Amino acid sequence: MVAAAASGTFLVWQQVQATRYGYEVEKARLEVRRLRETILYDDLRWQKAVAPAQLAHHARTSLGMQPVSLDSIRILENVSPSDSGPALGPWPRRVLHAVQGTLSRVDALASALRRPT
Repeated sequence: MVAAAASGTFLVWQQVQATRYGYEVEKARLEVRRLRETILYDDLRWQKAVAPAQLAHHARTSLGMQPVSLDSIRILENVSPSDSGPALGPWPRRVLHAVQGTLSRVDALASALRRPT
């Protein structure tokens, strides 16, 4: 009799625990769904905020920026290195020679591949 009562009590407790865990799982699922919707909403707001038209509007209205007009562009011609600031040094020439050497090797390889054997 005592064993039957204990067994019945255990089964009721087990059912209550299963129901409680079921509610907790459903609550967690709802929270996950809410967080995913929040992420999606924030992502859509971000995409709208960084759209080119929106950025241009913000730049004009909030930052006071204006599109560049042709008369505000200056083209500097025949400027000596002393007028334009410090010289860049020899590295641009080295890069140019390296690129030219690579291109000549590529051309030689391409012409060798084109030759019939």
